[in-house]
Amino acid sequence: MKIRILFALALAGLPAACSGGTPSPAGWQPVPGASPNSEWSSGSGQSLQTYRFEERQFAGTLQELASQQATDFVKNTKGAHFDGSDTFAPCPGQAALEYFSVASQGIYLQGVSTRNGNATIVTYSRPANTQIPAEVTQAMQKSLCG
Repeated sequence: MKIRILFALALAGLPAACSGGTPSPAGWQPVPGASPNSEWSSGSGQSLQTYRFEERQFAGTLQELASQQATDFVKNTKGAHFDGSDTFAPCPGQAALEYFSVASQGIYLQGVSTRNGNATIVTYSRPANTQIPAEVTQAMQKSLCG
């Protein structure tokens, strides 16, 4: 709950989302071997953080997308625990956040949105003792709110 409140407060202070450019957090490095404009990282070893971006066709509702993504994440990530979900404050009704913990890997935050027959999914991972950097919240807002 504390993480959600801190994340919501961080988002409240962000400028309005802008369009164009890469969907990555500012200053993060592309992951070698990943598809272009799809995955970035910051740090290494115990402090590694990752950010993934996916866009695809999707004709369903935000609730259907969120349910599908949460189910898939828990099913496909060994040891994953769904910790809850919430609306995405900068664009409520258009995007949602899902919170997961994985004992051996850390914390995952997944943002989902639907617009014009497309789904946008961003997945951010971090060690449990790491705060969410401003560049991640800015990238999420830019990707999810359009």
